[in-house]
Amino acid sequence: MNTRPLDPRESANLLVLNQSGIDSVLLFITETGLQKSILDATEPLRILLRNSGVHDFATQSKGQDSKVMVEAKVMAETGIKSVPTSLYRPTTKDGDPRLWFSRFREHANPDDVMAVFVHDGRIHALNLTTSSIAKRLDAGLGCPDIGLVQSIAARSNSTATELLGLLRKIAENGPITAACTGTTSVGRSIETALGISINSSPQPDFKGIEIKSGRMTGGGGRENRATLFACVPDWDISALKASRAILDQYGYKRGEVLKLYCTVSTKGKNAQGLFLEVDEAEKLLREKAIVNNGTEVCAWRLGRLHERLQEKHKETFWIKASSTRVAGIEHFQLESAIHTARPSNGQFDRLLKDGTITLDHLVKRSASGRVVEKGPLFKVERMRVPELFLGNPKEYRLV
Repeated sequence: MNTRPLDPRESANLLVLNQSGIDSVLLFITETGLQKSILDATEPLRILLRNSGVHDFATQSKGQDSKVMVEAKVMAETGIKSVPTSLYRPTTKDGDPRLWFSRFREHANPDDVMAVFVHDGRIHALNLTTSSIAKRLDAGLGCPDIGLVQSIAARSNSTATELLGLLRKIAENGPITAACTGTTSVGRSIETALGISINSSPQPDFKGIEIKSGRMTGGGGRENRATLFACVPDWDISALKASRAILDQYGYKRGEVLKLYCTVSTKGKNAQGLFLEVDEAEKLLREKAIVNNGTEVCAWRLGRLHERLQEKHKETFWIKASSTRVAGIEHFQLESAIHTARPSNGQFDRLLKDGTITLDHLVKRSASGRVVEKGPLFKVERMRVPELFLGNPKEYRLV
């Protein structure tokens, strides 16, 4: 993937998008791409389009007959222009996904950097190299591109304000009855109170905002861990090639069930002899076993973990609730919430290395031979959640 450092102007323009809550992907324009009318749909762009519901290249066949045309918006000081945009996979070069904005040479030059994002179901593009959006915004000028960015920012803020208001209303009404039992009951109960249906979707819970809920435990109100996301290993670079293989090698018997329910971290080996190691040179997270001087079990590409973090936690409310029992039934009183945005990949790596972020295996085989995998889950100590994010996370008392 072509890339380079951003210059001061490009960085300032990108900051305008970031501070407005716009999740963008950068495309680095080459002379060859402009000459051949080809832009590579990089993996971050493919993820953005898939998660926003615009297009999924993974389900698209190769060839011109399967080309998809959509309307995109190119932002400029003079206006926001609609341009037909093609999304396709050629029959050559393994069908590498591509896209092309019509009349793109009118909007970009070789070595320019385009920020691409999705708004209201449409692809939008801003040329960070040629735009003066940051300068004009500082000068208080009103232009179509500035108006769009400001409206997106206002909408983002209004959604967070709406959610905060709903949480405070729930908290003011007193403890809510648990919707189910088990470790996930606090999250499910709060989502039920918010009117959010329970599902297994990887998408954020409330109008683009992820909700993470946890119990306050212990007499001193010490917090437990919060789940960041689930992510299976990259099997193509792993020593063991499936969760069932890890279970067979390191699981333990509980009656007729073979289980591997354990936490793994960089702090040292666990009861199963498993530990994590961050390989900075190869940009990998490795899981190893303390046998034969560290037998490798499996591995994750750090870049893939970064993508999951960015997908899941672009904007998140981290809710804490106290737990009480009434007539033997658990109830939750919402106590506080932390509002975060823009996760930092660098801080994620640091917290992995110091053992603050851990990995939970949750895999078992029943007596019938059926294997169930509920992880692996990457978790973080709840009290250190703010360290993961840029800017100033906002904390609110709900009662």
